[in-house]
Amino acid sequence: MNITASHSPRSHTLSRMASKSPSLEDWNQFLKPGPGEGDCVVPGLRADEPLPGSIAEVRQQVSRLDYLPLDPFVASVAASVAANQAEIPKGEASVGVKVPGYYAEDVEVLMGTHNGPSVPMLVILPGIHSSGTGSHSQLLKKLALERGMNYVLLPNSMSKDMLEDKPDFHPGNPRVDALWSRQLVGSLKERYPEYFSSISVAGYSYGALQGANLIRLDEESQERLIDGSLVALSPPENLEHSMRQLDGLRQSYQKDGSATISDTGVHYKFDVKKYGYERFMESKLAQHGPGSNVDECEIADKYGSRDSLKELVEIVDTQFGHNLLPMNTEHYKKANLLEKVRMRQEHKRMVEDITYDQLSARWMSQDDWLSQHGLTPTEMADRYSFSRAMDAIEKTAVLVMASADDYILASSDVQTLRSLEADPGELEVVRVFETGGHVGLDWNPKIAETAIDFAMAPKQLQ
Repeated sequence: MNITASHSPRSHTLSRMASKSPSLEDWNQFLKPGPGEGDCVVPGLRADEPLPGSIAEVRQQVSRLDYLPLDPFVASVAASVAANQAEIPKGEASVGVKVPGYYAEDVEVLMGTHNGPSVPMLVILPGIHSSGTGSHSQLLKKLALERGMNYVLLPNSMSKDMLEDKPDFHPGNPRVDALWSRQLVGSLKERYPEYFSSISVAGYSYGALQGANLIRLDEESQERLIDGSLVALSPPENLEHSMRQLDGLRQSYQKDGSATISDTGVHYKFDVKKYGYERFMESKLAQHGPGSNVDECEIADKYGSRDSLKELVEIVDTQFGHNLLPMNTEHYKKANLLEKVRMRQEHKRMVEDITYDQLSARWMSQDDWLSQHGLTPTEMADRYSFSRAMDAIEKTAVLVMASADDYILASSDVQTLRSLEADPGELEVVRVFETGGHVGLDWNPKIAETAIDFAMAPKQLQ
């Protein structure tokens, strides 16, 4: 693969991006493999390989896993680029599902049933702002199909696609996300019973937190819906803590003399393909660390959350009738031309500088669901934290894999996850790796296979 070839159509895109940071759409398009560049997925490729037969066996297997000694931002960017190389075969369907009480419009989910009926279904829950076509979602689809499973992917509540479905409540509440996602999966099971005879859940980042709360809700329900297991990759322990960690990323980099984001993306795409996970330490990128990883930090910030956060507040401000942004106020409608110019500038500045703390304090705090339950956003984040969900789960096998250097985790959250690792429940396997960044672990093929094998594992795990 020669992604720097002068005659490649992508070189024109890169030349346009060279003088400025590409948009989120440009960045995602850039990461997509070109014709013949991606890794073709073969459904059922690993279907006949042996599965773990006990929690003890999984614990031994997980204890032997390791991860390259990479800077967390390097690991995260490289893993994201690598995950995006999966080419899902034709046959994925977009299915509209009504979720009354939570969304006014049908929620569109992506479903792949390439392995036919009567095989396990994997419910994939992606990270924050993801609609389900991002890199790690693609990798989980690949892993499921090759293991002989089917999949259904539910978009994240903070994605633009879900906001367009007109939610009744502000997005980003793990309990509400558990409520609507369980209702949605139940509707799919009623509609396609032959494809939902057995259900497991796999989530990464926010999706791992949502997944834990989904299992917690399912165990609280009179009739179980999820009869399989849960795989949680790089979960936030406390959502509010992680949002603050993300807010702090933009203060950790400066563009003084560093390469452009597009140039950095070129190097990652080339080296990820050239070296793979096993030989990546041969890449010069593997030597990046504090002081030389400013582009990686900006990529993690800009495309990991900030661009989508700006889009989110623009939609939420009018959709829920807040009208706090200057151009959405009644004053703006009545202002003279000069005043409107000033207000447009102020509007742009507010959106550009928005933080999750501000979103929580000024917008999320007014949510009807929180008011009905007498909760503040901080209390909600604590009540539906990952560890609180894990404490409540008793009947479902759970595999948790996280990294101590994950930049969305506060130091106290790492200690909480280490406590879960030191004293797991009877059906829990928890591993906190020293390195791996945020959702970088799935780049290690052995870790990825361990995760999907656990999701596919037979009932004796439970």
